Parts: sequence; C-alpha cells; structure tokens
Amino acid sequence: MNLLDFIKSIIIVWLAGISPDMNNSSGCTNPDYFLAHRTACRQISPVVKTLEYEAAQNKALSISTMGSSVTGGMGASQKEKIWGNQLVAALKKQPGLSGLQFSNGGINGFSTQNMIDHQIPDRIIRQKPTIVLFETCLLNDYLQNIPIETTNKNIETIVNQLTQGLPESRIVLLSPNPRRHGEVKNKAGLTYEDYIQGTKAFIEQNGWEYIDIYKEMNETLAKNKINLDEVLSDATHPNDEGYDIWANIVIEYFLKGPKPDNE
Repeated sequence: MNLLDFIKSIIIVWLAGISPDMNNSSGCTNPDYFLAHRTACRQISPVVKTLEYEAAQNKALSISTMGSSVTGGMGASQKEKIWGNQLVAALKKQPGLSGLQFSNGGINGFSTQNMIDHQIPDRIIRQKPTIVLFETCLLNDYLQNIPIETTNKNIETIVNQLTQGLPESRIVLLSPNPRRHGEVKNKAGLTYEDYIQGTKAFIEQNGWEYIDIYKEMNETLAKNKINLDEVLSDATHPNDEGYDIWANIVIEYFLKGPKPDNE
C-alpha cells in the first residue's frame, strides 16, 4: 500500500467513527470495511474473519467443498472424520458461527476434466456458499494421464466460473494428500508430484488462495516420524488418522491464515 492509499484508508475508518488499527492500516479489522474491500482484505485476513464479518451482517453462512473422493471422505470410518466435517465442527465453536451450513461435493473418481464435463462449478454456484473449498482432483488427473497443461487449464476454467458466478464468495484451493507410489510415472510421463508442484506454481502465479495439503501432511508425518502407510486406508485415500491431519491443517489455516514462508 502506498502513502496515498494509507491516508485514504485512515480517513475512511475515521469517518466511520472507528479507531484504526495501526497494525492493520487497511481497516480490514472493521466488518463494513472488510465487506467493501474483500479482495484486498483476504490477502491479510484469516478465512474465519470472512465468516465472522458476514455473520455480523446477518447473512446465511455456508461452506461448500468440491473435489474427488478424498474430499468426499472415502477411507474414513464415519462422516464425522471427513476433513470437511471436522472443519465445520471446529468453526461452529467460534462466536456467531453456530449456524454454519455445510455441503460436501467430493465425487469418487472425478478429475478436473470430469468436474467441467459434469458442470460441477454450476452446481456449487447454485448453492451460493460463503466459502468454496476446491480440492484440485490431482489424484485422478494423475491416474487418468491428463497432461499437466490440461490440468492447469481446467483449474483456471473452474476458478473463473466460480469467481464469476460467486463474486462475493471466498474461494480457496487445496491440493490433495500424498499417495503411495506417487513417484511412478503415468502414461503421460508424469509423477504424482509433478502434478502437485506444477499446479501449485500455476495457482500461486495466478494469485489464488491455496492450501498445500500435500506439503503440510508430509511435513507433519516427518516431524512426528509417522510412515505414510499409517495414515492411508489404501494407496490413495486417508484413513481416520490421515483425515485428522488434513483437518487440522485446514482448521489452522482458517483460524490463523497462511504460515510465514520461513516456518
């Protein structure tokens, strides 16, 4: 923010009768200001703040997830263990969020191409959620031998559809989890990690909000000396312990925002 923008933000907050937070000169700590400046404020504000500020306007609050079977919860022993359900249960404990609604749009076997072919973004748009969590379906793009260029193009198409259809919603992308034998190349000559790293670079290049579940889960496993096999129910799907790790990553992101690069 340049000096002129800083002065403007202070004047706006002052005119609203609010004491500006000098650690947040944009005024994003004020719900009215936040709602009027969503794009800028989201860069520095945790996702829970979006929900809290929308709640302050007496708006209906909801989260919709979309993605593959690891979003749907395959491998979990019960629906309460699915990462999306755990996230919403944690958020409902926050002030003003007890009425938060949730729709799980994970579909077994779906790739990014399947998402487009079956018009899943349109389905999400009709739900009018406050928050959209888009898990990028890379497990199936890898298995279906989709070229990485096509995967990135599909992600861009999906994000553009969501942002155009839901201009006031906050859209967060997530990678899927680590899988066994991800180092094996598919018929497109790509490893699973090629998809993870290639899409991450593309997403960050476009400035879209992103949670790197793959990286965070691997770091958690290494820190706690846990073997990947211990948190998977098969080659690709987390078990309850795996979904617990996934859920904790997303919950922390929602409540605290992204970690600094040096962590």
